[in-house]
This record gives sequence, C-alpha cells and structure tokens, in this order.
Amino acid sequence: MRVGIVGASGYGGAELVRLVAAHPALDLHVAAGSGSAGERLDTAAPQLAGLPGADRALAPAEPDALAGCDLVFMATPHAVSAELGPVLANGGATVVDLSGAFRLEASEFARWYGLDHPAPARTPAPYGLPELFRTDLKGAPLVAGPGCYPTAALLALAPLTGLVDPGSVVITGMSGTSGAGKGLRADLHASHAMGNVAAYGAPGHRHTPEIERWWAAYARQRGVADAAGLAEPVPLSFTPHLVPMPRGQLCTVSATLAEGADAAAVTDAVGAFAAAEPFVVARQAWPATTHVAGGNGAHVHAAVDSRTGRVTAACALDNLLKGAAGQALQAANVALGLDEGAGLSPAGVHP
Repeated sequence: MRVGIVGASGYGGAELVRLVAAHPALDLHVAAGSGSAGERLDTAAPQLAGLPGADRALAPAEPDALAGCDLVFMATPHAVSAELGPVLANGGATVVDLSGAFRLEASEFARWYGLDHPAPARTPAPYGLPELFRTDLKGAPLVAGPGCYPTAALLALAPLTGLVDPGSVVITGMSGTSGAGKGLRADLHASHAMGNVAAYGAPGHRHTPEIERWWAAYARQRGVADAAGLAEPVPLSFTPHLVPMPRGQLCTVSATLAEGADAAAVTDAVGAFAAAEPFVVARQAWPATTHVAGGNGAHVHAAVDSRTGRVTAACALDNLLKGAAGQALQAANVALGLDEGAGLSPAGVHP
C-alpha cells in the first residue's frame, strides 16, 4: 500500500517515516514538505539515515505530488491540513491528519483556532483514538488524529466515566519540548527550557474543548451519558506545563467520586479498560514517562483519597508516538482493516 507523509521532516512526520519502514503492509511512496521541499529527507531528518528511501528528495506538499497514494499522513499545521486533507480524501486516499483541523466542529474550530474552516462539512472527522472510537474509524476516509494532551487525558478519564462528577474534573498536563514542534521559539531555547518548568496556555488552551467534546462522545457511545452527567460536554479545567525533556507526556486527572463509587470500583474499571486494549497498560504504581519513551504504549494508574473523596488518575505516554505518529498509524491500521498493532509496539526504550 502506497503511503504519503506530508511534513516528513518534522518530529511527528519523521517518526511516521520510521514506523512505515517497519510496517509489513505499507511502503513509503512520497515524503513531502513545505519549507523543506527539494532537500534530501535524511539531511532534513538525519536520524532516518540508512532507511530505504531516506536519500530521496522531499516533494512539495501539493495534491499532484501525492497522487497515487493510498494512504496519506498529514503532520502539518492545522491551516495546511484543513485545505489539503479534503482534497486528498476526495481523490480517493485515506487521510490521517495529526493537526487540530478536524477534531472539532467548524464553529468550535473557528473559536479556538482563530480560522474559518475551509471544509466545514468534513468537521468533525472520526476521532483517531482507537481505544474509545474504534468502530467509527473503520473505513473512514479522513481521520482526525487526537492531540497528545487529549490522548493522555482521555485515556485516564475514560475508565472513570460514571464514577466521578464531571464538573469537578481538573487536569494537569506536562509535556517535553518536542510537543511544540520543530520550529524555533524563544521559550524552547535550551537556556530557557532546561532546568525550568512553566505552566502555559491556561485557562484557554485549545485542547480543552477537545477533551470535553470527546469524553462526552465516549459516554454517549457507551450509552451512559445521562447517568454519567455527560449528555453534553461539561466544562473542565486543564493546565498544561512545559517540562525540560525532549519527549514524553504525563497527564494527571483529579475528580470527586460520584455517589456510590469507591476505590474498588475505580481499580476494577481501570483494570478492565486496560485489559481490553493492546496499547494501554494498568500499572500498580504511578506511570513514568521514561518507561513509555520510544513506544506506542500508554501507562495508566488511579488511586482514591478516602480523606477527600477524590480520585487521581494518571497516564504517561510518548508524545511523539502514542501522542502523535504511533497513534496515527494505529488509527490508519483500523481505518484500512489491517492488524491494529501492525508496525507498532507498546514497549518503550529504557533507560
């Protein structure tokens, strides 16, 4: 199956090149870029040197350059994805977008991203979090890859559906600097970021409505939305933090237990959720980013504080893999009817 990767020289795109090279059913047909078009792929992304085809020149990020691709991954800014994705999908390719272009309805997208959507009929696209929306992805022509923070937050939240008061949810996210992409930015300079931790983007981070929307959608899909208090998206608090490491992500969720819920119910729910998912592991200790780096796994754990009647749940993952490229490949596998785990491993690289 012929694959195109747009944004192949960026962090997420280069990870996709590496993953596709190891996939039994996929073959890299086109590696494309915008500012890097014409440059050799292994020059723009030296870590790919030695992979078959890494010595090719990057094609321009244009529909004609991607003609003939059966599957296209777009590791591109949301404005580029919003324009290019529908064109490629209309041309017959299965498209998996890693940006925020198709995660929200067009009106929500305009509010949170400050851009009128050029293809409102395509929004929201099926949400590429297989653990929650596997059925919706099968045969989907255009898939909206979740944000890295929402992935970790939703994998921690999902087992708590119906066990907590949705209006009490507070989420703290921490991400390595690669989550901001490959572009230069003052706060990402080594002298600024190393040895420093800082909150940012609160209280209006654009991943907030994404978490709210898709948690409610998951509850509706399970038929428990009314009972769980999620008939409509419920506002929650989300604060992201930049931490001094290249990759890795951790989200902690704190919420008040619903009436009748207890620690045993929480433990059972987290264990059952993880047992049904090939890339989710329920840990008996708090998850650590160093244990998931380099893999497509997500480690989860939850504990109840009997003193306050609140539960804390955590999820750790590699923001460039389960939070981006690995998840995109996982979703593509489902959309195309392939083995969901093909080309992926839940195991990390440690130390």
